[in-house]
Amino acid sequence: MTFLFKIEEVFEIPGRGCVIVPAIVEGADFKIRPRDAIQLRTPEGRTLNTHIGSVEFLTPAVGVCRMGILLPSDVLKQDVPKGSDVWLTHGR
Repeated sequence: MTFLFKIEEVFEIPGRGCVIVPAIVEGADFKIRPRDAIQLRTPEGRTLNTHIGSVEFLTPAVGVCRMGILLPSDVLKQDVPKGSDVWLTHGR
């Protein structure tokens, strides 16, 4: 497994699902694609094996464009608290 990032923000898009936003880390260099298998590890010690649904680009009113990762529809916002770690378990 490879550590990818810590989750900075979590929100839901009605009709699409839960989106996680990676914390910005200077020099971070990782490549992810839809369907890559990931494991979410919460600060409380729970783990959730899932996959990347899609990679989205978030355009804020102010600031730079950010990446958002849409999770499968069975993963809910309350399942993924801020501060959770995201690990790549293997690619496609």
